[in-house]
Amino acid sequence: MGLELALPTNEYKEQVMAYRKVFLDNNEHLDGCAGLEECDTYEEWIDFENRLSQKHGKDYVPSDVYLAIRKDDNKLVGIIDIRKSLTDFLYNFGGNVGYSVLPSERRKGYAKEMLRLILPKCKEAQINRVLITCDKENIASQRTIIANGGILENEVQDKEHLGKSGIIQRYWISLKKRYADRYVHYRAKKSEQRIISVSEKDFNGDIYYYNFIEVSNPMIIPNGKCIMNDNYKWLEFYDYSSKVKLTAIYDENSEIIEWYFDIARKIGKENGIPYEDDLYLDVVVTPSGEVMLLDKDELQDAYNKKEMTEAEFDEANNQAEQLMNKLKDNKDKLKEFTDKYLMKMLVE
Repeated sequence: MGLELALPTNEYKEQVMAYRKVFLDNNEHLDGCAGLEECDTYEEWIDFENRLSQKHGKDYVPSDVYLAIRKDDNKLVGIIDIRKSLTDFLYNFGGNVGYSVLPSERRKGYAKEMLRLILPKCKEAQINRVLITCDKENIASQRTIIANGGILENEVQDKEHLGKSGIIQRYWISLKKRYADRYVHYRAKKSEQRIISVSEKDFNGDIYYYNFIEVSNPMIIPNGKCIMNDNYKWLEFYDYSSKVKLTAIYDENSEIIEWYFDIARKIGKENGIPYEDDLYLDVVVTPSGEVMLLDKDELQDAYNKKEMTEAEFDEANNQAEQLMNKLKDNKDKLKEFTDKYLMKMLVE
């Protein structure tokens, strides 16, 4: 597609103001442009924080604005912005991301590419679940959002008169979605992976096996424990009827290091690869049988940022509490369970 996202600089001054003129002449909304329609000069526009904080007062949220530049000819084809938190208005109608594409450059896949490029920047801004909205009649925007992983949550009445249909669709894109094969090209210089489907009394789902034969660098967690190194082995258990994913981590001698349970919004499978959509809370069981709850602060932060509903917040806590009660004094059964499938992987 040949696009890159660039920060607004004087290099693009004339193109931005020409972009503004096209939209105003066509009587179109400058979505994702941080109030460009209200600014008579480029200098006024790029004074984002001062101008927008004065305009919105207590409802002001910091935002980052990017220009979508076509690499071949350095042409501005679109503008996109990230709102780093959600006010009530943004939560209900506006979302975290807004964007627009020059009328002459539409139907070329640029909106889809712009959204793809902005998602890593959302992650850098510590947004783990991105809300994007569109008018129900805007089929092109719906396709753009869905192509980037958007899941429709609901439709709401357009009380702010933002679109044509009177209905706003609210989509979420999760940046906490983790696929089983995520380490193949990341840390594992040489590895063996295998997936087996299991339908037995003690487990029903897929088990993904990693043998990290050689890694680029060990993975050390904050408490100093190494959980990935040469010849370490991981078993990831994906039960598609559950919202808990277990990872059993073994060292080079096939001795258990820890059992790690992720509380998930959803456990699923795409293109043959299992995934879990993380819901922040984690439960760890040590080889001695100690059971620990992790990341309560992350869950609370996500709730405060409106990245989840109160029902999801309560569900995550309830899932973790039930799991910890189940795991208490059950270390031996847990070890017997995961050791059985490790041996199965090693002999196949």
